[in-house]
Amino acid sequence: MAKVIGLVNLHSDITYKGLTERRPVASVSFLGRYGIVDFVLSNMSNSQLDSVGILIQEKPRSLFKHLKSGQSWNFNTKSGGISLLYNEQYANNPKYNHDINNLVENIAFIKESKADYVVIAPAHIITTMDYMDAVEAHEKSGAEVTMVYKKINDADTAFIGGSYLRLKGKQVTEIKTNKGNRKERAISLETYVINTKVLLKLLEYAKKLSSFFDLKDTLAYLCDERNICAYEYKGFARCIDSFESYFNTSLEFLNLDIATQVFKSSWPIYTTTNDTPPTKYGKEAHVKKSFVANGALVEGSVEGSVIGREVRIGKGASIKNCIIFTGSVIAPGAVLENVVVDKHAKVERKTELRGTKEEPLFVREGDVV
Repeated sequence: MAKVIGLVNLHSDITYKGLTERRPVASVSFLGRYGIVDFVLSNMSNSQLDSVGILIQEKPRSLFKHLKSGQSWNFNTKSGGISLLYNEQYANNPKYNHDINNLVENIAFIKESKADYVVIAPAHIITTMDYMDAVEAHEKSGAEVTMVYKKINDADTAFIGGSYLRLKGKQVTEIKTNKGNRKERAISLETYVINTKVLLKLLEYAKKLSSFFDLKDTLAYLCDERNICAYEYKGFARCIDSFESYFNTSLEFLNLDIATQVFKSSWPIYTTTNDTPPTKYGKEAHVKKSFVANGALVEGSVEGSVIGREVRIGKGASIKNCIIFTGSVIAPGAVLENVVVDKHAKVERKTELRGTKEEPLFVREGDVV
């Protein structure tokens, strides 16, 4: 049986407004109790990839705190567990701080694994992908690289700025940027299966092409020279590539039909656990179509919202279409609609805050408003 290792690629130019000012996309809270990185890590765990490296781009502190020892994702630590791969040399040099240089700096992780194949996947694209299905297709095709894609019919509004594949049968002939000028595209999920020996050669070759080339650039350049095949994924996929898409995707998960496509008993989503008491609801509390995490105290009205751990919502407060992060306090009688409140913030004096679904209002971490 072939040996397969995983790499979670956190290198990208994606930001979520103030949410990523002090943390990477991967450790941004999602649905009150998860981190965004939990979904790709759970996929790798459920796909039986027991040795996983995380290519960290920047701001690693909150990610270290979230991942801890990595045991929460049920990896077989005797076979490897989670390794945090960080390139300190280029951490403050954006042009050089890309996935290729990170892999070169941490080449020992790949070489010492003695793996046949490497699965590389991003954190910001949420799927429930069994990577071993892609590996099996890769083996059968005899390809050097397999790129995972999904056919979508809303490419004019989704995955803008991402990549789409031009295909000839199962062969990738070109990788282009999705500019939103067509609805139907074979969208790249930025997930690859690569023969380990081929990956090691690509790292050497990329440096000769351009010091600023990342893995995506390198594969795009080599499409007509190497045997790069495509594998179609037909399951759930959402790209969280902006503050607005983070907000809308979070609230979309309040729809049971959407949530049950991801949260399945046969495909658990793992995360770190916290020792917090159950949520408490006051006599006048009213909660509708919302996620409320442990340790929260709700004494007001909450509708269509995500409430994090240990949040306090005072009497008579009205929270609608909001995301309230851990430890935040909402004063009695406050009215919030389409607002994202980062952790440990307090809404005390400006008690009427309204944004829109297109432009949610943002309250920074620790601020008092």
